[in-house]
Amino acid sequence: MKDDLAAINVSSGVNEAGVGFCSVSAVTEGGRIILGQLSPTEVRALALAWLEAAEAAEQDAAVLRVVRNLELPDGLAAAVVVELRNTRGEG
Repeated sequence: MKDDLAAINVSSGVNEAGVGFCSVSAVTEGGRIILGQLSPTEVRALALAWLEAAEAAEQDAAVLRVVRNLELPDGLAAAVVVELRNTRGEG
């Protein structure tokens, strides 16, 4: 689809006052570009959220594989994944 996300690019910069910033661009499959600037702190927070989401996705997939390998219902995998999502970061 032409509006599907193709890439997110981030580059560093510094303004004339000496303050650092990050330029962020999102590019769609159709070539549309959305530009913006974020602070280094905001980009670090986004990067951490992306890493956490990637890890959670892999854990969720692992739970589903294990449940299917044990020939248990997919509904059980869904229940386990929901419980993991609700309790991540508590321990």
